[in-house]
Amino acid sequence: MKIVLIHGKNTNPDQKWYPWLKKQVEEKGINFITPKLPNADTPKLKEWLEEINKTKPDKDTILIGHSRGGLAILKWLEKLPEDKKVMKVILVAANNPSAEKEKIKEDKNGFYSEGKLNFKKIKSHCDNFVVLHSKDDPWVPFKSGEKNAEGLNAKFKIYEDKRHFGFGFPEVPEVLEEILE
Repeated sequence: MKIVLIHGKNTNPDQKWYPWLKKQVEEKGINFITPKLPNADTPKLKEWLEEINKTKPDKDTILIGHSRGGLAILKWLEKLPEDKKVMKVILVAANNPSAEKEKIKEDKNGFYSEGKLNFKKIKSHCDNFVVLHSKDDPWVPFKSGEKNAEGLNAKFKIYEDKRHFGFGFPEVPEVLEEILE
């Protein structure tokens, strides 16, 4: 098994809860990859998709996406050839274009430009989705979590006080639980 964590905008693999999760996973003998994504402050979808490709996700891979990283994973799954699958996808406070229509106008880097996700195509590449989202998230509306969970027919874990699962949350045991489940 392999874990690939795709971090969010304005961050890197050495921040937030990412180093904690890496340590926990590697202590269990599981391969953990978290690429430092280019242009994290002004991400370009094409570049992030190339970085996901470099990690070579396959049927033994769990993909974890935080915030914009979750949206990148969904966009990557949309573009996969028909015969490719991954084991599991865990989305943590992930964006959804149809829940954040105001971002479509400002997007020049490809994350929101198509306006909505093709959930049917995405689900053809994975049978196990989990969405974690907090109602008090100041950056990604709770509606994004609802739309992702509904569209993916995902296990939806709702929180009241986790904000964006970002700074101030050095550990997110809920993600580790989903990996080990």
